[in-house]
Amino acid sequence: MYPGLPSRLEKEMKQLYLTRVLNGDPTRLNKFKIKIEDPPRRKHMVFLDGAVLADIMKNREFWITREEWFEQGERALAKLGRPE
Repeated sequence: MYPGLPSRLEKEMKQLYLTRVLNGDPTRLNKFKIKIEDPPRRKHMVFLDGAVLADIMKNREFWITREEWFEQGERALAKLGRPE
């Protein structure tokens, strides 16, 4: 959402590659290709991804209630198939 961010990020990534991988040899830099995508719907991507995640996780087996947490503490995580 910041103006000029994709070009700035590309420039900084190339500079990091030049210094850390190529050890400052700019002659090999022309083989390094990077493309920073700047999709027009990026403003809404967090909302869209959150909506997809909420739909996937609407089943109760993915959630621990506040009461369960206060009653059982970390043992409540066993319900999710995670070790205590």
